[in-house]
Amino acid sequence: MNKSIRKLRFAAEASVLAIELLMSPAANADDDLMRTANQIFHPIPSVIPAVKDNSVTHGRVYLGKMLFLDPRLSASEIMSCNTCRNLGTGGVDPGPTSVGHVWKVGLRRAPTVYNAVFKVAPFWHGRAADLKAQATGPVQASAEMSPTPNHVLDSLNAMASYVALVKNAFPNEARPVTFENYAKAIEANEAALISPAAPFDQYVEGNTHAPD
Repeated sequence: MNKSIRKLRFAAEASVLAIELLMSPAANADDDLMRTANQIFHPIPSVIPAVKDNSVTHGRVYLGKMLFLDPRLSASEIMSCNTCRNLGTGGVDPGPTSVGHVWKVGLRRAPTVYNAVFKVAPFWHGRAADLKAQATGPVQASAEMSPTPNHVLDSLNAMASYVALVKNAFPNEARPVTFENYAKAIEANEAALISPAAPFDQYVEGNTHAPD
């Protein structure tokens, strides 16, 4: 069985168990369900995790946040990462499926970016290895933001404020305005979007009186 499929199946089984936990009013820290939950789930940590081949610095997180929210990087200059992964609506599109460039309706609803750094696969079908690889997809997809990498770089180079932010985020590079660094900044921002101490996390830690 494909490794990504195994990971996704495990995630689905874990989600079913999470629902059972939340629907079981009689569950407590000593019962079998709680012990099973503790074997499968781990609470969201309160610190940003290390990311492979990318230093999650304040400068990169801030740059990534600006890029995530900026529609000027899209082909139409009206779509941003936040359009389909709206941070104000749980990091997802509020509709049944996402709508992108020239109002094309996508096949799926964009998954949330909150706690995405802990996912076994950034996309629904697990085609991206990490958040950096995921960040290069929507920005180029014809049904999403639809620009080319060169369009993104031309847009960044045309704005002195962005050039300064990129240099600050990647201070050791002679020419830091690259598509790879664009993706690294988006990855750093998404890695910082974590939600520790949620009610379910508290429950898994043994607090049977965690709020619903």
